[in-house]
Amino acid sequence: MALRNEETLKANLARNMRFLRLQRKPLLSQKMLAKKLGVTQKSISRYETARCLPPAHVLLAMADIFGFTADELFGENLPDRKGRENNE
Repeated sequence: MALRNEETLKANLARNMRFLRLQRKPLLSQKMLAKKLGVTQKSISRYETARCLPPAHVLLAMADIFGFTADELFGENLPDRKGRENNE
C-alpha cells in the first residue's frame, strides 16, 4: 500500500463518511451518527469536512456501523458491497 499523507486520508474519509451516511435508508443524520458513536454532532461535522480525523476507537465503531474496514474508509474508492445489509 502506498504511503498517503494525512490530508489525503482526511479528504477520503470525509467523502466516504458523508456518502455512506447519506445513502442509508432511512437517512442517517449527523446527530444520529454522533449518538451511535458517542461523540458530538460537531465532531461528525469536523470529520466530514476533513478538518480532523476521528480517534481510533471512533473510527473502528464507524467502520462497524457502515460495514467496512477502517482501511476501506480511508480508500479513494469504497469496495462494492451490493447485497449487504445496513447495520443499524
